[in-house]
Parts: sequence; C-alpha cells; structure tokens
Amino acid sequence: MTTDNGNIPSVEQLIDVIGNSSVGIAVTDGSGAVVLHNKAQSVLMGGEAAHLAGRISIDGAGDDGLARLLRRLEQEKRIDNVRVVYHGTEGQGRAARLNAVAAGSGGTTRIHWVSRPELGERLPIPDTGTQDATTSDAASWIRAVDACAHPALAPGKGHEEAMREFYQVAPVAIHLIGVNGNVMYANPADVALVEYSSSPSEYVGGHIRKIYEDQGLLDDFLSRWDQDSPIINFRANFVTRQGTPKPVLIFSTAQAQGGSVSNTRCFVFNDPEPGRARDTISTFGWPA
Repeated sequence: MTTDNGNIPSVEQLIDVIGNSSVGIAVTDGSGAVVLHNKAQSVLMGGEAAHLAGRISIDGAGDDGLARLLRRLEQEKRIDNVRVVYHGTEGQGRAARLNAVAAGSGGTTRIHWVSRPELGERLPIPDTGTQDATTSDAASWIRAVDACAHPALAPGKGHEEAMREFYQVAPVAIHLIGVNGNVMYANPADVALVEYSSSPSEYVGGHIRKIYEDQGLLDDFLSRWDQDSPIINFRANFVTRQGTPKPVLIFSTAQAQGGSVSNTRCFVFNDPEPGRARDTISTFGWPA
C-alpha cells in the first residue's frame, strides 16, 4: 500500500488527510503560485493564498524569501527543516520549519511544501505536571487549525493528480492508522523512515505497535484516538526494521465521527534534535 497508484488512499481520504492535517501543506507550481493549500497553511500565512495574490509570502516583503527558496529547490530538489516566517496580508503570520520537494521539470514542475509550526510545548502533556494544556502553544495551534475555515484553494476532487503526487513524493512521512491499530496506508517516506522499503508488506497492513519503542505510550495513544485527541509536536522513538531507535517528531489527529475513529492523519518528521529526551505523559492533557 505504498507506491503504486492502486494502493494509495482514496481521493476522499486524501482530501481529508491533506485538508485537515495538523501541519501546513501547500502545492505550488514551479513559480510558487499555489495550486492548493490546507487550513493549517492558512493559519501559518495569516490568511488564504487566494488573498495573497495566490502566492506564498516567506521571510520578508514581496517574493524575496520565496525566490530564494525556489532557487535552492531548483538546485537541491529537496530541503528539510528550514526555518521560515510566513507573512499575511497585514504582515501577520508565524515561524515554521519547512520541508519541501520539487517534482517534475520545466513547465510541469510542482513543489510540495510541508510546514510545522515552531512550538515550545506539546500535546499530550508531559508527566512533569508543570504544563497547563489549556494555555499551551500546542493547544492554541490545534484550536486555531480546527477553527479555521477551509480555504478557497482547499484540496478537492479536482486536485486528484496533485494530491496523489503529494502523497507519493511528500517530504514527510505520512501514515493512516485504522481503528484496529493497523497501518492502513504508508507513503514511501514513511516506509523509508522505518527502513521497510525493501519489504513494505512487513510493515503496511500490520499493527503500528511494531514501530513504537515505548509500548505504554502507544497504548495511551490508541485509547484516546476515538476522542480525536491530537498528538502535536511530540517527541518519540520509532524502531526501524533492524531494531534501531529512530527519533521522530509526531503531528497527528484522528478522523472521528460518532465516537468512533475511522483513521488517523499522522505526519512524522525526523527529529532535528535527536539528542533531546523523549516526551512522556501521565494524562493525555487535551482540555474538553
């Protein structure tokens, strides 16, 4: 369920996973003109791309920051964990860490952007008892995303080709977990993250338990998904096929209706600070 078009999420699932993810997602052409973007990207930009002349404004006035990134992508094809500041119509916006990848060439180039907000805290709360989940920046972030309206350029059925390409080449690991805890879908970056690229069937379709180092942490996650309790900016260790710990940073929400989860929307980044202590929890810490 990883690489061919017959085994990626349905169009409806892609619309949900991309549109309602907890990280900013945008797809642009090679010049930076936005094809689609999600709610989280609207929050980062302080407004919709449609209100920003259909472009992304990064790191300063006009297109200066965007132009620098486009030149870098033209040379390197992919960038990871680059600090950027998004700017909206009135200068509002916020700092984020950006991963981006260029696909295609010439007039057919599309650039896939994934941005996670710079946050000092996380959800679930740590077990130190010093963090107030109701006022944390992680809680404020996910509230803002949930409250944001879908933008005019939100992913839809007319974007099927761009969404499928995004899933295949995204510069971030993505997996969907079902109510039984099994990995329903995992994109190539996710399979590679845990080093199952040579045998993806050993991972995809099996229980997510296989790749979590802290089994108690996973049990807590599994018990809370039906509540649509978010996992935001959370440091954990995955375990690779060879048994090696893989420090990661998790941004995940669940598609839950009527008290039952249908699937998660998990976006997983290589932790740029792998030496930091892994997060732990005593309660899930998401305010009702």
